[in-house]
Amino acid sequence: MEIQFIYSAKHTIHDPVYEIYDGQKEPYAEKAERIKSIESSLKANGFKSFYTPKVFPLKYILAVHQKEYVSFLRARVLKILPEDILFSSYYIMDTYTPLVSRTYEAALTSVNVALTGAECILNGKKLIYSLCRPPGHHAEHNRMGGYCYFNNAAIAANYLSKKGKVAILDIDFHHGNGTQNIFYQRADVLYISLHANPHDRFPYNSGFAKEKGSGDGRGYNINFPLSLGTTDRQYLKILRKALAEIDNFNPKYLVVSAGFDTYEYDPIGGFKLTIPCFSMIGEEIRKIDLPTLVIQEGGYNVEKLGKIAVSFVRGLTGS
Repeated sequence: MEIQFIYSAKHTIHDPVYEIYDGQKEPYAEKAERIKSIESSLKANGFKSFYTPKVFPLKYILAVHQKEYVSFLRARVLKILPEDILFSSYYIMDTYTPLVSRTYEAALTSVNVALTGAECILNGKKLIYSLCRPPGHHAEHNRMGGYCYFNNAAIAANYLSKKGKVAILDIDFHHGNGTQNIFYQRADVLYISLHANPHDRFPYNSGFAKEKGSGDGRGYNINFPLSLGTTDRQYLKILRKALAEIDNFNPKYLVVSAGFDTYEYDPIGGFKLTIPCFSMIGEEIRKIDLPTLVIQEGGYNVEKLGKIAVSFVRGLTGS
C-alpha cells in the first residue's frame, strides 16, 4: 500500500532544555531529534514521499480547544525571551510542558501537519503519516500537558468527522486523556486506547476501564489499561480486541495516535515490546482496511525510534 508523509522542519523551533520531574530539573525528553530520527530512517529505507503542510485557518483548532486557552498560549509566548523557559501558572496540568518563545508557532505547525494529512484522506488517499511535533494526545479542551499543546489527533478527527464516523486508535504508552476528554460525550467519534495502567504511569487520573463515555458518547470510549512489563504477545492480543471494536463501530476513517514509547527500552515507558512487534501492530491495523491517518505521538528512545517507525510502516504498507 502506498504511503505519504507530512513533515515540517519547524518542529525544531520548540526546544525546551529541561522539564521538571519530582521537583527536579531533568533533560527535556520530547526533543527534536525524535522526529529527525524517524524522518531520516524512513528516507534511508526507501520511503521518499514527503510533503510540507498547508496552512489551515485557526477555526479548526477552535472547534476543539477553548478560545481563551488558544489566545493565552499565543499571547504568552510573545513575552518569553529566546533564551528563557516558562512553566505557566495557567492552563497547564503538569510540570513537563514548558513554554519557550516559539512554542505556539511549532504547535500550530504540528496541527497543520495533522490537518494536511486529514485533507489528503478526504481527497482519496488511503494511508497518510503525519509526523507531528509537538505531540498532542494529552492536550485537553483548555489545558496543555504531557508535552502537548494542541491535540493534533483530535483536531484531525473532528475535521474528518464532518464527512463520516471516525475511530481513533491510541497506541501510545500513556493514556490520551486529552483526546478522551474532547470526545467523551460524542457518538460519532470512537476513542480506543491501549496504555499503561494509570495507577502506574502518567496521566494517573484517566484511562481506567470504567471510563465509557457519557451522554450521547456512552459506550464510545474504550480503555485497555495494561500492566507494566506487557509483552508482544499480550499486547497483540488486546490490540485485536480493540480493532474488533473498531470494526463493529464501522467508521469511515481511522486516526492512529502512534506512540512508540511502548518499546522495551524506552526511557519513560514500561512495556516490553520489541521492534519486530511494531510491524505486527501495523499489519493488524492494515487488516481492517480503512482510510488511515497516522499521527505521531510519543517515543523517546531516539537511537531506536527510526527503526521502530520503519518497522511500523512496513507493517502498515505490507512492504
